[in-house]
Amino acid sequence: MKDILTELGYSVQEAAATRIIYKSCRAELPGLIDRKDTVGMPSPLCGRGQIHLIEPDLVLRTLTHGGTFARLSGERFLSPDRSLRELEISAYLRARGIPTPEILALRFIRSGLFYHITVITKMVPDSVDLLTYLEGAPEDSLPILRQTGALIKKMHAAGVYHADLHLKNILLDRDKTPWMLDLDKAYRFSTLGAVLERKTLGRFIHSGRKWQKKSRITLPEGWESAVMDGYAS
Repeated sequence: MKDILTELGYSVQEAAATRIIYKSCRAELPGLIDRKDTVGMPSPLCGRGQIHLIEPDLVLRTLTHGGTFARLSGERFLSPDRSLRELEISAYLRARGIPTPEILALRFIRSGLFYHITVITKMVPDSVDLLTYLEGAPEDSLPILRQTGALIKKMHAAGVYHADLHLKNILLDRDKTPWMLDLDKAYRFSTLGAVLERKTLGRFIHSGRKWQKKSRITLPEGWESAVMDGYAS
């Protein structure tokens, strides 16, 4: 793995129970991610774990489990493998022109059987997740959902399967271009089969139906077709 990290432009620092992986071109990152006090300002962005903005262009996040394991495990992870896989897949997609925030640094602290994980990513200015954007019932919902379908297709064409793709895992930048988020549950294959493609699309469509049923968003007629049309294109 160390050879792969070097190839991707990362360096590694290790001391006692702490391991820091960071972009070699940004020597300040180990100092930022390893500070004992709270770094930066709390972010309005939603996500698993506490998120802070570090001026001028960084987002720092302490990872926590979501869903069923949130209360049981909190910030404790049995392995760093998922975050390392996310880093590799993120770099792989970015190299192919598929927008996803760049991971700049990871810190793993070993505590007994568990790891505490902190990550620094490049900030996407003036961004909002797709669920939040759709809450305002914008007139451009259908074009954006069509673009999102096209983004999912590009990811699949690159051989990447996202096992937990939902509205919150799509980020819109200031130009309303969709970005892919939360690749810790993504996997890369030489060729992606139709079953996994359908699972990703089904998970995303289910997310839209769920939030509409909860009356958090109102999606326009034909929104599912817009996603599928974008994917087919």
